[in-house]
Amino acid sequence: MPNTHIYVIVSLVDNISQGIEPVPAKIGNGDDPYNNLYWGAAYGVKTFLSKANGWRKLGCEKDISDTILERCQFAWEDKLTVTADAYRGSRIDQAMLDFMQQAATPPNTTKREMVVFIGHDGLMDIQNQPIIERFPKHARHEKQAVVLACMSEEYFSEHLLAAGSKPVVTTYSFMAPEAYVLDAVARGFANQASEVELRSSAGTAYAKYQRISAKAGKAVFGARNLN
Repeated sequence: MPNTHIYVIVSLVDNISQGIEPVPAKIGNGDDPYNNLYWGAAYGVKTFLSKANGWRKLGCEKDISDTILERCQFAWEDKLTVTADAYRGSRIDQAMLDFMQQAATPPNTTKREMVVFIGHDGLMDIQNQPIIERFPKHARHEKQAVVLACMSEEYFSEHLLAAGSKPVVTTYSFMAPEAYVLDAVARGFANQASEVELRSSAGTAYAKYQRISAKAGKAVFGARNLN
């Protein structure tokens, strides 16, 4: 197996508990990963990576816990493995905390590791603000972090830097955190792309699927200059 791995935390979209513009009920039930917009729908992580070119699904396991409703593993060619967890939508606070704990954990010395959060930006909701006090702190290390959620540069980057990780792909605007962006970032990470290249690939993929200009797509993504 390759020594390059991405751990993805997907907070299922939930019309009831999250401060979002409601989506159709069938894809907006945070207790139903099978149909959820960010997991089982066409551009959800499970469905998209199961079908995208170069990817293969290694297996899935349901009901990991009361919070993690499904875990799937994927491989891209012979270069990369991905573990993706679908978190119950009403537990977005735990999803964000687990993401930050993963970001604060230095990578295995024998692996290249990245951690990704996908979903609603729960830090924009007042009821989730107390979770910030539990975000871990750590000395700087080399684990890269990606947050595919609205306005994540503003809401997450400071905390990721305090956790010691490198926020390489974050967002500067509202956006749809769909799996084609994860696909582009993962491929770049597997091929040891630079931070600038990762952000550019994310923007290009976003522009393609959202049917907007390349310039507009790339404007969505950014990260602090860590050099």
